[in-house]
Order: sequence, then C-alpha cells, then structure tokens
Amino acid sequence: MAAHSWQCVPSAFNILFRARRLSLASLPAFQAAPRRYSCRPMAHDDHNHSEDLPREGVVFAPGGAPGQSAYMLTFGCQMNVLDSELAMATLAESGLGATDAPEQAEVILVNTCSVRDKAEQKAYSFLGRMKRLKRANPNVVIGVLGCMAQKEGELIFKRAPYVDIVAGTRHFTRIDEYVRRVREGRQRILALGRDDEVVSAKRYRLRDSRHSLQVAVMRGCDHHCTFCVVPNTRGIEQSKPFDEVVKECEILVGAGAREITLLGQNIDSYGKRLLPRRTLAELLHAVSKIPGLDRLRFITSHPADLKPELLEAFREIPNLMPYLHFPAQSGSDRILRAMRRGYSADDYLRLVDQARAACPEIGLAGDTIVGFPTETDTDFERTLELHRRVEYQNAFIFAYSHRAFTPAEKMNLADDIPEDVKSQRVNELIRQQREISARVLKRYEGRVLPVLVDSRVKAVGPSGGGTTFEGRSPQNNIVHFDSGRDLTGEIVSVKITRTTGQALYGQLA
Repeated sequence: MAAHSWQCVPSAFNILFRARRLSLASLPAFQAAPRRYSCRPMAHDDHNHSEDLPREGVVFAPGGAPGQSAYMLTFGCQMNVLDSELAMATLAESGLGATDAPEQAEVILVNTCSVRDKAEQKAYSFLGRMKRLKRANPNVVIGVLGCMAQKEGELIFKRAPYVDIVAGTRHFTRIDEYVRRVREGRQRILALGRDDEVVSAKRYRLRDSRHSLQVAVMRGCDHHCTFCVVPNTRGIEQSKPFDEVVKECEILVGAGAREITLLGQNIDSYGKRLLPRRTLAELLHAVSKIPGLDRLRFITSHPADLKPELLEAFREIPNLMPYLHFPAQSGSDRILRAMRRGYSADDYLRLVDQARAACPEIGLAGDTIVGFPTETDTDFERTLELHRRVEYQNAFIFAYSHRAFTPAEKMNLADDIPEDVKSQRVNELIRQQREISARVLKRYEGRVLPVLVDSRVKAVGPSGGGTTFEGRSPQNNIVHFDSGRDLTGEIVSVKITRTTGQALYGQLA
C-alpha cells in the first residue's frame, strides 16, 4: 500500500466535503462560495442531484485579454462546474481566453441551476446587470446554459430579449459553434435537444494537470422524486462507456492528477443501460488500479439504489476514500412516501449501519428538505431524530420550495407549510446539526491525517510559521496548517491540534 493510502480500520470518523477550485491548462481556476442552509463544517456539495455539492457564483479567474475573452458564471452542483469547464475548454479551442470581469469579455455565459427558485432568480438578476454591457457593445454575445435553459427555453428570450444563446444540458461542447453562428448571422440560438452527446474526449488536453479533477461518468436520473426538476432538465440516465471512463482517468492521472472524483446525478445506477451491463463497483475497481492514482471518490448516491457491493468496495479498494454522500431528505416515512423516494427511514438507517460495518472510518453526508407539503411537527421530529442517529459530518439543509416542471406541480401538491414555520424548522435543524458536526470534528484532535493540499489561503499563517495552506483529509475534512514552502498538490501528514466546528487545524507531523 502506498505511503498515504487509506484503509478502513475501526474508529469513529465522519466527513466534511469541501468545494474545490477547478481549472484548465489554458484557463484560470474556479472558486466556489458556500451554499445557503448548508451546515458547517463544509463549503459545499449537491442535493441528491446537487451534490452532490452546490455552489453559487463559480467564476473563471483572470486569464484572457480584453476583446478576446469569455466570462462564465456558474450556479449549482458539481456537475455544473464540470460542464462549465467543458464549455470554456471548447471556447479556448476557438481562441478565446478567460476573464473574471464580464465588462472585459466578448462572450458572457451563465450556467444555471433549477433546483431552487433562488438560483434561477440569481441567474436572471445577473442577466439584468449584463443588459447595460449589451447596450454599450451590441457585439457582446450573451448565453444562458444548463438546467434553467433546458427548463425555461424561449421564455428566457422573452424575459431577457438581449440574450443570444439558450442552450440546454447536452450542448456544452457545442458552445463555440453557437457563438460563431451568432456572430456570423446575428441570429438567436435555441438548443434544447437531448440527443446530443456531451463529448469530453477531445477536451483531455485542455484539462489542467492539477492534482484533483472530476470525471462525469453518467448524466440524468430515472427517479422522479416529487420535489425534483432534474429528470426534466437532465433527462434519463445515460452512462458513459466503461472503457472510455477508464481511459479518461488514465489520461488525467498521467497528466498529474492524484485524485479523481467520479460524478453522476445518481451515480449508483451507473451502467444500467450499457451492454454488457456494468456497475459502479466494477468501475471503481478498474479506475482504482490506475498507476499513480492516490485517491478516488464518487458522488452522489441515491439510497434506493445503493447496493452491498458498492459498500464493500470501501473495504476492498485501498485508495477509495472513506466518504459517502447519500441524501435521506426526511426522517419521516410518511413524507418519504410523499416524496417518492423508494425507501423508509429504517431502510436508510440500515444502510448507514452497513456502510460503517464495511468501513468504520467512513464519513457520511446527507441532504434534508424541511417544510415539505403536509409535514407535521411529528414528521419534523423524526427528521431531527434521524440526524441524531446518523451523526452526519455535514448536511445540506433546504426549505422546500415549489418548482415548476416537477411531479409536485403535476400533482397540484399545495405548498401548504407557512414560510415562518419552514424557517423555524430549518433553523432548529441547523442548530442541532452544528452541534453534531462540532462533536464529530472534535474526534480528530490528536490524530495524524494524510492531507492532500489544495491551495494556500494566507500569506502568513496565524502562528507566524509561514504560509497557511488548505487541504483535505481522506474524509474530505478541510484541514488548515502552516508551512514554509509550497506544498500544493502534495500529500502530507498533519497532526490535528484543534477544531473550530468548521474545519480542522494542525501542524506538519
């Protein structure tokens, strides 16, 4: 086993998932902001089709020259960030650099999310601010991409008539073509077809050789949870061919990646439509054998599809990191049935027990929706109890909001919980989860953990010992420590000396 491989041995650990910076060889990095209602410690992850991690306002940092640059703003999940990377890589092939200043860009894009109404309103607010740039320079191309584009379609043109491109969830690698067509003919582009394949193979050489990268192995979801718009915006589940995924990972590791995260809206169903049929557990075993790959992760899991062989993979694969994000959404069986989740609270708790039996070090993260229609005080108390029982390292907590194009809309399901009650319950659950997270993090004190260093965060550390760096433990806990030299991309041993309830702090061991 490599010096910093991580095996599951008895101990009580959970996890903190940190949204990381992503970049391309010719493009600057993303940076993600925390999402609302997510309980510390953590800075992100996805609703079941979010996490797997959510982030709002992800942008490309400075890069291109004025007049030759593109600007991208990204809302939503980890998959959205990867899709933005693909779109920007496509534009880079056509000669556009990247900028973090929209007023310097010739192409302005926003990749959108439809899971929550607030994310859509933020996207429209951004478009409103871009109107003056279009007025000042009619040659600027403005495009709306992703889930809101897929859902709203032509309505975006009506609400923001200065938009040039509306392209759905299967069109990220054709954005260069759409920009060219707009420039040549001054015509609007509406691209919502789902037959297009999101091609990533020719983008390999444009991927940054950073130490931690992501690979989309499937898109879409076949579940139709009452509250969720993802099957409408992303379509049915489609898996990338098995050998193609392994090849992409081999190329990325060969270019310097030390950690790879496999992404899917419902990744447990990977391979369902492949011939011959393959499974996620098989894929993890194959990717884990790539020479030079130190760490492997996957997100996000649906409890109804979580199979025993996947949990056993944590025991069997030394470089599979002990982290599992699988949203419960509620602790009430009645509400789970109304949500059409396909499992009970007891079913979920059995999976928790099985996961910890397979890997006692595993860290668990979850999502919870509060204020779902008809939720009673008793239903909410059962959700509180589930959080106490599971002891999530971190949880993503949302107040229910009615969304168009969901089964709830088709069922005329009334959003009947008053907003003040939703707010009260959200705050109560957050308070409890903060206590749980702080208690779980406290268990790390005195431990020496292998940390993959992401970035420097301060020029001078709080102890005066040099630069403060930020990295992640095997369970994805954020770890801060000081060093006199640049350790970005290295795996180092850090002794944890204190915790804040939001992150771990330590010193090089």
